[in-house]
Amino acid sequence: MFRTMVVVCSLFLSGCAQLAYDAKKPLPEGHGLALARFSTSGDIGNAQFITRNTQKMLDNYSFVLKDTREKLIVLPLPVGTHEIDQVLYMQGSKLVDPDLNCLGTFDIAENSLNYIGDIHFHVNDYDNYILFSSHPWRVQVKENFEQALEEIKTRHPEIDTKFAIKSDVVGPFSCEQVE
Repeated sequence: MFRTMVVVCSLFLSGCAQLAYDAKKPLPEGHGLALARFSTSGDIGNAQFITRNTQKMLDNYSFVLKDTREKLIVLPLPVGTHEIDQVLYMQGSKLVDPDLNCLGTFDIAENSLNYIGDIHFHVNDYDNYILFSSHPWRVQVKENFEQALEEIKTRHPEIDTKFAIKSDVVGPFSCEQVE
């Protein structure tokens, strides 16, 4: 039963995979780029931060951290207002999906690169693990626009000439759920 549950959860996590930016391919029409550094701490392995386009139904995308605690991600998204809606991760044998409605929205414009922040997600350890319980979590957003921009320009030097660059950090800058 446990192995079946792990396989099902793994398939679910990979089903909403991120579409990485490829500098060799043009962006689809009506798309821009979101730039963010995601990090996790606590007892979390892999995590997916799901975004939702607030103007469309079933228009979800995800920033994926797999086998890493920190990652600078450039993600193509359709034009519009988006929000980071939830984060999916495994907690023991349970897939957990806390609602991150405490974060604000960000706008994506066509052919632009929008820095949305350095987003850190922490889940408290399992000191008092109870089956099907959820543990306290905290999300913090920091603004490190210049550092993120320099790092992404090192990886993709064409960013400066191909895209308009702006910063629209999601906020508030800290929120948490305490159980």
